[in-house]
Amino acid sequence: MRRLYHLLLLLSGTVLPVYAEDAPDAIEACIRANLPESTSRQSIELKSRDRTGYEQVLQADIFWKRFEDGRSRVQMYFHEPVDVRGARFLIIENQPHNDMYIYMPGLFKVRRINSERISSSILGTDFSYEDFERLHGVINDLHAEKQQDALIGDRPVHVLVSKPAEGSGYERVVSYVDKESCLVLRTELFEHGEHLRKIMTIRTADIYREGDHWIPRKLLMRDVRDKTETELVLQDISMGTPIRDEMFDPDALKGMGESAETQDE
Repeated sequence: MRRLYHLLLLLSGTVLPVYAEDAPDAIEACIRANLPESTSRQSIELKSRDRTGYEQVLQADIFWKRFEDGRSRVQMYFHEPVDVRGARFLIIENQPHNDMYIYMPGLFKVRRINSERISSSILGTDFSYEDFERLHGVINDLHAEKQQDALIGDRPVHVLVSKPAEGSGYERVVSYVDKESCLVLRTELFEHGEHLRKIMTIRTADIYREGDHWIPRKLLMRDVRDKTETELVLQDISMGTPIRDEMFDPDALKGMGESAETQDE
């Protein structure tokens, strides 16, 4: 079996995975060209709005690293607002399921996230723990089939339909992949019973190119059922910056303190 590649939803190494095994070689080559080689670091803002218009704003840094075994690890560190400062979320790519941990300063302990909580919201945003896995390319259980090409606005896109494995909060995932940039411009996430639950979108106006990589400045996740939404805004980005392995050690999450800045090599 050929190696399975991830489609970039590139926020410097942030990826939305869909299987490329059944896709033409040209799509696979475009996907691979967008992938970071080793590490990435992002500063992001998450703006969540409920159906009444109330807005919550979170600030976070995301650290991604590919280890020597070829598997990835991702840590998300929240530093604003004050009541969540120091919270950390860690994903360790593993088989058959990833290992996920969360540390909340107010609880003074690191907790493992089990399959029953995988669909839970991350700090009140519209991103679940499973969404975060998909967003950062550490899900490898999707088997996608290519459907007839389509248009998103005036942009030609490939259409890929994926069936997540048992235990997922979703029954079907439909991804619309921009033919020019290989970014996923629209993702439709269907719950069990074929109910459309969430839609994630990237506007082409928010895409820019940096070197060989296409990068979206913003993406929007809408919860169709609950009528809420979260906008993810990219504030800063770097690739290839050395990051210490200890950043991705669950036993070290509690002792990292409030600043992630001192953790780089």
